[in-house]
Amino acid sequence: MAMNKHFHMSKGEGELSYSRNSSIQETVWLMNKQLLESVLESLFKVSYGVDKICNIVDLGCGVGPVPLALVSLVSNVIKGKLKELECDESCDEVGFKCQIYMNDLPSNDFSKLFKDLMSLEGLQTKYDGNPLCFFMGAPGSYYDRLFHHNTLDFVHANYALHWLSQVPAGLWNEHGVPINKGDIYMSETSCKAVGNVYWTQFENDFTKFLKNRSEEVVPNGCMLITLLGRPNDSDFFTWRNFEHAIINQSLIALISEGLVKEEKLDNFNFPAYHPSMDQLESVVKKEGSFLIEEKRIVIHDSASEIKNKHERAQVLAKSTYALSGSLISHHFGDQILQPFLDKLVYFAFQHLDLGYLPQNHSLTILLRKI
Repeated sequence: MAMNKHFHMSKGEGELSYSRNSSIQETVWLMNKQLLESVLESLFKVSYGVDKICNIVDLGCGVGPVPLALVSLVSNVIKGKLKELECDESCDEVGFKCQIYMNDLPSNDFSKLFKDLMSLEGLQTKYDGNPLCFFMGAPGSYYDRLFHHNTLDFVHANYALHWLSQVPAGLWNEHGVPINKGDIYMSETSCKAVGNVYWTQFENDFTKFLKNRSEEVVPNGCMLITLLGRPNDSDFFTWRNFEHAIINQSLIALISEGLVKEEKLDNFNFPAYHPSMDQLESVVKKEGSFLIEEKRIVIHDSASEIKNKHERAQVLAKSTYALSGSLISHHFGDQILQPFLDKLVYFAFQHLDLGYLPQNHSLTILLRKI
């Protein structure tokens, strides 16, 4: 599957859209809001000066509440800085300019994103006819070069970098036979080669990401990255999260109902990897362009505020559908999307009813360019 062409979160504003089913990602972002605000405060303090343009990018921005919250926070921090400096809130007069780039794959719902951005109250206010900050789209893969040399002051990426640039090629042997039959990701039934192939793909992708950002980020610039990981003490070869489990179970159930061919499932592999913090640190240190200033691991249960298991299963299923729907549609066809969603709800409830919690292990690292 060509990720650049076909992969995207569910589009639009409907019941199954990503914009209405990304509360889990928003929860994680809110957990890091204080750290992010501190980074921005520091950034604008050192960046303030005549003709200085402060360039910020949100990589893998998607749509929904998170990119809107980021832009709102940047706007509020700028307002605070202007008040501190006791200026007349005219950006031109003090020579300060801020540019925010919204990045994702070209298949992202940029139309929805910019429509929502333009409705933000903080961006409606202008000073001397100038907005607090300017923003624009920057479509493309964050595993490639996106910006000129030494142009970015701050890079933000929330729940994006566990997605791989491609399905690992090593999941088929030299004869084209899949080596992970019946599974979409690593599991207890997978051979060790599957875990090694996924890790190698992530290591190569993340190394490439760091090298490209090292070209684009200014000296002493920083990156705040949060991604979906796994515990340090988890089994390298078999660990998988709640979403992978219910997706796999749902597709197997559709095989038994004759809606999916077994061969199609055998050749479907999820293009994501969830590293441990130790693995993440090892890649950063090996690549060598950035120092780790801060790191944190947050373990939280998805949609834990919902006590009714049936209602919680609905929320978890829709969230899983919103991030996987384009992958399922492209590989299996649109005709199975509704049955697939129904199965997600069923197996999400089964897991909850058995006491299996939908835990997320969120890894956050603050990197400073050397």
